[in-house]
Amino acid sequence: MKDLFQIEGLILVLLVLGLSCSERRSEQAQGEEVELAGDEPDETAITSKQTDSDYNPADTVVTVNREELQAKLHNHLLVLVNTYLKIGEGLMNNNTEEAKAGAEQLVNVLQRHEQENIDLNPEVKSFYTNAAHTMRQSAENILIANEMWEIRSGFSAMAPAAYKLAKVADFSDLPLYYQYCGNALNNRGAYWLSRNKEIHNPYADQDMKDCGETVAVL
Repeated sequence: MKDLFQIEGLILVLLVLGLSCSERRSEQAQGEEVELAGDEPDETAITSKQTDSDYNPADTVVTVNREELQAKLHNHLLVLVNTYLKIGEGLMNNNTEEAKAGAEQLVNVLQRHEQENIDLNPEVKSFYTNAAHTMRQSAENILIANEMWEIRSGFSAMAPAAYKLAKVADFSDLPLYYQYCGNALNNRGAYWLSRNKEIHNPYADQDMKDCGETVAVL
C-alpha cells in the first residue's frame, strides 16, 4: 500500500511539472515573432560581387518577440538607425567630419539608452545588446580613425547590426534599402543601409559612387 501511495505521488508531481512547462511555452509564444537576417557573410571572405539571386538574408536567423520589442524599444531603434544613416550620408559626401559627428551622436544615443535600464525579456535583451554592442564599438572606432579607409571599415562593421535593428524598427513609411558593393574595401565587399533607392556608395570615391546594388528592401 505504501508503494502505491509513492507511485501516485510521483505521477502527481510529473503532471504538475508537465503543466508548468506547458504554461511556460505558452507564455513564450505570446506576441508576434519574426525571423531576422543575422550576420551577413564575413566581409573578409567576399572576393566577388554578389547578385540579388546570390543574396541569402537568412545565413544566420534570430527569432525575437517583436511585440515586446516594438512596445519598449521602437522609438529608440528609430533614432538609432537614423543616426547610423547619418554616418553613411557623411561618407557618401566624402565628409569625414560629418561621418564622425554621426558616430559621436550614435554613441551618445546608446549611452542614454543604457541609463534608462529598460526591463526586457532575455531573448529580446540578448538580440538588442549584441547589435548595440557592435554598433557602439564600430562607432568608437570611427571616432579614433585618422584615415577615410578606417572610417569606412568601421561603418562596414556595423552594417549587419543596423540591418537587424532596422528590420524590427518598422520603417514601412519610409523604405530603407540594404545595398552591397563587391568592389568596396579593396574588393572585399561591404554592405550598407540607405534611404535612397539609387546607389550612392559610402565606400567609394566620387567617380565610383554608383557602384553597387540593392539586395533587400525594408
